Amino acid sequence: MRRVLGLLSSLLLLVIAVGLLRAWGGDNEAGLMTPGVLGDLPRSPATGVGTAALSLGLLLVGSFVLGEIVALAGLPRVSGALLFGMLTGPNLHVVLTPPFPALVPQAELDYLQFVDALAVSLIGLVAGGEIRIEFLRRSGSMLARLVAAEMSGVLLLVGGGVAALSGMIPLLSERGTGERWYLVAVLAAMTVANSPAIVTAMLRETRASGPFAHLALSITVVKDLTLVIIVSALLAAWSTSDAGGGGAAALGVGWHLAGSLLVGAVFAAVLAAITLRTRGRLDLLVVVIGFSIALAGRMLSIAPLLAGITAGFVLANAAPNRSRRLFNSIDDLLPATYALFFAVAGARIGLSSLAALWPLALGISALRLAGLWCGMRAGCAWAGVRPPVRTWLWTSMVPQAGVSIALAAEARNAFAGQPWADLLHALLLSIVALHEIVGPPLLRLGLLQCGEVRR
Repeated sequence: MRRVLGLLSSLLLLVIAVGLLRAWGGDNEAGLMTPGVLGDLPRSPATGVGTAALSLGLLLVGSFVLGEIVALAGLPRVSGALLFGMLTGPNLHVVLTPPFPALVPQAELDYLQFVDALAVSLIGLVAGGEIRIEFLRRSGSMLARLVAAEMSGVLLLVGGGVAALSGMIPLLSERGTGERWYLVAVLAAMTVANSPAIVTAMLRETRASGPFAHLALSITVVKDLTLVIIVSALLAAWSTSDAGGGGAAALGVGWHLAGSLLVGAVFAAVLAAITLRTRGRLDLLVVVIGFSIALAGRMLSIAPLLAGITAGFVLANAAPNRSRRLFNSIDDLLPATYALFFAVAGARIGLSSLAALWPLALGISALRLAGLWCGMRAGCAWAGVRPPVRTWLWTSMVPQAGVSIALAAEARNAFAGQPWADLLHALLLSIVALHEIVGPPLLRLGLLQCGEVRR
């Protein structure tokens, strides 16, 4: 209790200090003059640049502290980061009546998009590094059956339920027939995603080992790799739909997928060569590569998440010993990156939209849970998985976190400019938030019921 009070006091002091700085500083930033890099460039910075570091520090420290507080209550730390972002973001400032200054103004939040770029790349590298060729060869058939059955269950129930009620959902009812079915497909595909990061963290926390733990991690990684390809194709189809008809769209989707794999393989070769010639820590290299993958995604119209997964997969299998230091460096950077990534995601959530979307989010979450249970039970029976793993394996598919939010961020970028883009993003984050809360306790229950927790 003393620790919780200390953390809460620190968090409150942090918020008050930043609030006073905002109130005292006012709008002085508009008058700042900084030397341009080149003589022809304007010398007055754009709004938000000068004080974006304050928002960066507030979100990083605050999300870490609130994450520690919710962790003491048995909830995942990422939920605390999301909540802190929502409480300090510009959307809450609009809702509040008292003239309290915005802790994270919208102008500064726009400059923190680099966090998405780095986090998406690192999430991809970690997820790809968990896939081993040996295991795919040995258990590929069983994994394929489990993944196919589980994905089918979620897609059918969520897609069918949302399509049946589309006339009652404002996000869909106002769209044309083709656009409505496309959004139903995107929404259903997004709900299939789960969280290798949370599964890995829970397995490490409980020191679990056994058939349940092994299958849980393998299925989440393989399924998310499959899903990233599907969602990337869907988003690429939207981006190229106006580029000259079906042929151009097909070529665009083909390059989006093949180019992502090719770029990922190139980055894997570069990383392997650099790690072979360096003996120190690789933290700076990881950051540079993460931003490079994101930049390549924007310049070459590829999926950074898929490129990162490819790079991680190639490194982990082609050079397992050489890449171990690299993955250790990524593990050291992930806590801070995740905290900031989820805080920025929470700050982007429109609270007015979120309040209206909770009933819909709850309904879709219920359909998703039913689809997970039905699909995994059918898949376990098809693959010959025995009880108690057959009974409880579905619980490992409930959590959502990094990959889900990364895909939601990619969808927001792909649909930028559409009137429903922010609403769809808020709905996806609402669904993720629900599963972040109920997922880890359910996964722990499944591990306990299978007797794989090592106390």
